[in-house]
Amino acid sequence: KLDIACGGMHYAIVQAQAVGLTLEPAHGKEICRRGEMIKVAAREQHPVSHPELDYPGCDILVFREPTRRLPDGRPHARNCVVMSNNELDWARPETWTGMIDRSPCGTGTCAVMAAMHARGELRLGEEFVHESIVGSRFVGRLLEEVTVGEGEEKVDAVVPTISGRAWITQHCTVVVAPSDP
Repeated sequence: KLDIACGGMHYAIVQAQAVGLTLEPAHGKEICRRGEMIKVAAREQHPVSHPELDYPGCDILVFREPTRRLPDGRPHARNCVVMSNNELDWARPETWTGMIDRSPCGTGTCAVMAAMHARGELRLGEEFVHESIVGSRFVGRLLEEVTVGEGEEKVDAVVPTISGRAWITQHCTVVVAPSDP
């Protein structure tokens, strides 16, 4: 059982304990293996597309723990986002790998909040605290309900906002030569 929601990317959203996972860094390899397999199976069995953009999914996965209330009453959940690092081939187990996002993930937090709202678990304006597998936190809030797309492609959506901290991990310069085709 999983939810599929778009928060900038199409996420498969899976309760970690439903697939026997504990969201701890020591279990990273297994989290990645199962996450990639579930994501690819979701994409194959439940393809989705954005109503206005040429953007199919699922293309990323977030494992979650159950939502709990913090002492101040805000909903809180731990998560782990699994990203692809190659193309999964069902016949080649060595390709059943991925990478873990050390942050709670902005697009992932938005997708989780959208799914929670659709299930009646998060109200507009209510702060949601999303914590990564390494303990970093984002705080999100849904500002309003909107409609995206037109006609039969129309879907209900929400407008999120996120706050948190980030650290610079790299400086680089990208150069494009005018003669490069």
